Order: sequence, then C-alpha cells, then structure tokens
Amino acid sequence: MKVLLSRKDTVKLLILSELAINKECNQRDIAKKLKLTPQAISEHFKELISENYVKVIHKGYYELTDKGIDWLTKNLLDLHLYSEELVKKLYSRSIVAIAEGEIVENDKIRYWFQDGYIFAKRSKDANGVAMMAAKHGEDVLIKPTSGFEPPKKGEVVVVKIPDIAEGGSRKVNIESFREFVKSKPRSIVVAIGVEALVSCRKIGVEPIFFGSKNVCVEAAHHGSGVIVACTESLVDDLLRTLIEENIKFEIKEFAV
Repeated sequence: MKVLLSRKDTVKLLILSELAINKECNQRDIAKKLKLTPQAISEHFKELISENYVKVIHKGYYELTDKGIDWLTKNLLDLHLYSEELVKKLYSRSIVAIAEGEIVENDKIRYWFQDGYIFAKRSKDANGVAMMAAKHGEDVLIKPTSGFEPPKKGEVVVVKIPDIAEGGSRKVNIESFREFVKSKPRSIVVAIGVEALVSCRKIGVEPIFFGSKNVCVEAAHHGSGVIVACTESLVDDLLRTLIEENIKFEIKEFAV
C-alpha cells in the first residue's frame, strides 16, 4: 500500500514490472506505455541503475537485479493483500442470486435463501435493488438495502446402509428408501461407502459420492436439505463431524 503514497515509488513499481514482464522492452517502449517523456523515463532509469535495482544489458536494454526483484516482490505482495481485502469488502456489499421471474435493472428486489441458494424476485417488500437485468433462472447481481438474515442450517437425514458382511444393499428395503427420497425432492443425496452408493443406484438416484461428507456439511451450512446414505461402519465418523459442525440430524434405517 505504501508504494501508492509516493509517485516516485509508483513509477518505480511500474518500470520494474514492465522489465519483469517483457525483458525485450526498452526505455522508449516503457515511456510510451506509461505516457512519460523520454527525458523523464531516462531520469528514472538513472536512479534505478545507481540504486542497483536495474542493470544495463546493452545500450537501451536492461534487466532487474536481485535487489530489484526483492523490492518488486515485496511491494507487489503488499499491494495484492491490500487490493484483495478491498475487493472482498466491495463484493460483500453485493449478492449474486438466481432470478425468479424477469428482473429489470433498478427493480426493487426481495431476495432470500432456499435449499442452499439465494433467489431474488421483484417485490414491493424489498430488501435490495437489482444492479442488472435478468431473465427467469439467470444469475443476477443484487445490492442489499436492508439487513439480510443468514440461512438456517439444512436438515440432514442419515440413512444407515448395512455393511457388505451384513448383506449390504441386499438388506435395504429399496421401495421404502425410494419413497423416502421422493418425499424430499429438494434435498440433495450423497453416499458414503460403496454399499450406500449401490443402494442409491437401486432406487434410480445417482448420488454425490466423491467428497460426499464435505458436500454434506457445506450444503447443510448453506441451508440445503441433505439425505446421506451411509454404510454402517462409516456412520460414527460422519456423526462426529456433524456434531462438531453443530448440524442437527436424524437417523433412519430401511431394513428388509
């Protein structure tokens, strides 16, 4: 950030950056890009050379010294951290939602959490303003105008599936399991363990399998309902994670 407070340091940063990006550039190229006069860029180079930030390769061409690279690296990192924090603060003042119905730029908008997503629609009972137009189902940028209540954690239902030694998917009442999943059409389905994966496939559902425990936790935190088919020997590990994450759950079994 300090580099922005001194015009001399700002120009120094720009010159060193150009030399790092394009080793074939010369004083004239850099002067043209930075909109500086040849005299001004020449003075800057004299200082950089005398301070050992830059060395001459041959007439008109230069490269960074180790000292120049160190200075550039440190200041670019400081600038990156500053800009990253600024972008986060600015972005936090807007929300990306899914449009429910057609939205016109500057419409008064009501946005809300549902099933782990943020939706938005035109409403007199508004808590935001549309910053762009969007068709139904499109992504839309919303500027909040009042407080936004965070989502409640989603419902997690753990369906215990017998281990293969106990019969695996063969010991699951497939019809009851199927009807239960159908009764919760908005919940995502994940499977932990091969027996659980096969049981889901038997009811005609292809669950999330790889990284399923992490998906379960993240989805629940975002307010989405989750059905977790879990092989019995892996249930304890799953429940420990849910308890640590303060996620409520219930356990079901569909035994033959």
